[in-house]
Amino acid sequence: MSIEDRVRAATRARAGLVRQVRPLELPDELPARGRRSRRTRRVRPARDPRHWLNWGAPLAAAALVTALALALVLLRQAPAPQPGPATPTSTPPIPASIPRYYVTLDHMDAVVADDRTGRRLAVISTGENIYNVTAAADDRTFVLEESPVGGHATTWYLLRLTPGATHPTQLTKLPIAPIVANIYGLALSPDGTKLALMWRTASTPTNAVAHLSVYSVPTGATLGTWTESGGSGHSALNEGVAGDGTGLTWIDGDTTVAFPWAVQPVPGYEHLTKMFRALDVSTAGHDLLTDSRVVSQVPTSWTQTKTASATPCGVTLMSSDGILVCGSSGSGNDSFQPACPTADPTIASYSARGKRLQVLYRWPAAQCLSANTTVMWTSPDASTAIVSLDLSMKGIKVTAPESSRFGIVSGGHLTVLPPLLAGDYATIAF
Repeated sequence: MSIEDRVRAATRARAGLVRQVRPLELPDELPARGRRSRRTRRVRPARDPRHWLNWGAPLAAAALVTALALALVLLRQAPAPQPGPATPTSTPPIPASIPRYYVTLDHMDAVVADDRTGRRLAVISTGENIYNVTAAADDRTFVLEESPVGGHATTWYLLRLTPGATHPTQLTKLPIAPIVANIYGLALSPDGTKLALMWRTASTPTNAVAHLSVYSVPTGATLGTWTESGGSGHSALNEGVAGDGTGLTWIDGDTTVAFPWAVQPVPGYEHLTKMFRALDVSTAGHDLLTDSRVVSQVPTSWTQTKTASATPCGVTLMSSDGILVCGSSGSGNDSFQPACPTADPTIASYSARGKRLQVLYRWPAAQCLSANTTVMWTSPDASTAIVSLDLSMKGIKVTAPESSRFGIVSGGHLTVLPPLLAGDYATIAF
């Protein structure tokens, strides 16, 4: 029923309550105009109160109908309510100095994506297993490592991006001589002209040899090779298979390569000494340790309780200015007690002597069972980093959005980025 129909129904109902108005009664005789009556003046009787009800009720009903009709007209003519000023919900724009494009791995292929939009630009396939990736500083140049299944020689491809083009990627096989070995670190120089590789050869547990070689990207020529014999007491591979900083990092421009090195004279993590050494690859030399110098000590302390343990540097990345950025890690024991109260997941920078300089971000997750933070990129001054935080929390599935974060950290703030389209945070390059 419309508003007008409701008004008409109400009016008819109110009118039914009004009694019929009786005819007007006149007196039997009226004095002639101007003649004074000698008769005794009749006292006018008091009016019946119902007199005003009989006359006023129709007038009140009419006024009500008029008011309702006027209100209906005003409502019809009134403009629709306008929404208030919109509250901005967008986050501040990400600085252009932070790389926008990344390459990660998905099974045997490489995926190129935009970290601002989460959009996939391309999928790269060589027909063999793409095993690792590294990036230059221009956000457009990458090198892919192809390591075929079955122990064949490792080869490399140069990948160039042209965002917005019909064909945004260009893949070229590099003329670098294949290596029959497991590559444990690779880093493309900031200008994209040189590729540093680190690997180890061994036929027995005691004859391992660590190699660090630098190659020309345009020509494939070997620019220098440095080696070090190492048995069980030395390890250049303490970070495992990795690229872009966790394995190797170019510092001081395009002339020096920093690499991780660990010494463990006796078994036990508490006896492990982790460090970064720097090698000037622009000068002649062949001895990896003699020609390099220690540039940073990695904090290896553990916070241990009956139920949990944590370390401030689970994964370590060195910036191009030679500053360490560490992502902490922690886990509970078999009793599944929270580990985060022992040490909140933290990303922090450290000096060459292992002193904490700045906390980039701390995740307040007091109810997590385990927490691991991975640093994937850092600015030269180590004030900003792209990281992932993987948490295992009580009552939360590991696949739930609350269990992981991927974003930019700086000054105690986290800017969340769209989730990775594929792969994992250990094999990614910006």
